[in-house]
Amino acid sequence: MKKWIFSFVLLTSGAQALTHDTKLSGNYLNRAKVFRPIEFNYVSPESVPSAPLLVKAMKITGFDAQSLGKLDSAFKALEYVVNSDEFKNRVINFKNSKGQRSFASNDGKSNEEIFEIFMDGRETLQHDTSGEMNFFLNLYYKRWSRVVGYTSATTNTININWKYFRNYEAHEVAGNLAHEWTHKLGFDHRSASEHDSAPYAIGYIVEELAEKYLK
Repeated sequence: MKKWIFSFVLLTSGAQALTHDTKLSGNYLNRAKVFRPIEFNYVSPESVPSAPLLVKAMKITGFDAQSLGKLDSAFKALEYVVNSDEFKNRVINFKNSKGQRSFASNDGKSNEEIFEIFMDGRETLQHDTSGEMNFFLNLYYKRWSRVVGYTSATTNTININWKYFRNYEAHEVAGNLAHEWTHKLGFDHRSASEHDSAPYAIGYIVEELAEKYLK
């Protein structure tokens, strides 16, 4: 049986729907925190080694010329962000909603270990591609779906719903790509509301920093 990993699912709270574009993303970014150098649990990013990580488009299907232009901007922003000192600091010193320096569903791994795995770039299904974020993307359309994107543990392909992609700006696409690609490293979340998990938290960090980069 395939294990499907659904990402950036639009949530419903009572009668009011939460969307990644507004309430879900914005509210979480407002409460996302990072340990500061003066705090006891702060870890100096310089103490954690890292090498450059390259974004590579491997197989892209379903995108027209305009969509490819947005995707290219997202790829460039993503590569810049993940190699930045600010991204490194934000991941290593990520503070969850309980005030702990820990991601949810972390398989017992510290923030430093998660950052090192991320920057090493060895996807579960492509373990010989160190230093690369390899993207196999398929753009599909499902009008009534509340799923922005999804992938499976048994395939390289990341599926992105045109329903949401068409209205996303490049920095939001970059955040979505980071989320989905983090799944490719073996990280998961228990539900679409586990926003302290590595896929969600890293996706939000990338989205925020990519927005700054693209301004």
